[in-house]
Amino acid sequence: MSASRALLVLIFRCARAGRRPNLTAFCKRFRLGVAQLQCAFDRLEQEGLLTFSPQGESLTLQGLAVAAALSRRVHVRQRPLAACRPIAA
Repeated sequence: MSASRALLVLIFRCARAGRRPNLTAFCKRFRLGVAQLQCAFDRLEQEGLLTFSPQGESLTLQGLAVAAALSRRVHVRQRPLAACRPIAA
């Protein structure tokens, strides 16, 4: 998954939980610099998935749909490993 898509999922999940995204941890996990993080935000804004205002960033309707689908896909992809733990033990 690209950094911009992962950032979209992070923002979506944090918004659902009522938290603020930890961009420092995100940058460390994906080994991004400030310029690369800015490019990811710019890409999301150009695609119409994220908007910026004085109150902060917000997901557009299209952004919500894409983020929900990506979040679901990541969750399904990670789930079989947890389901196999009893078999492996």
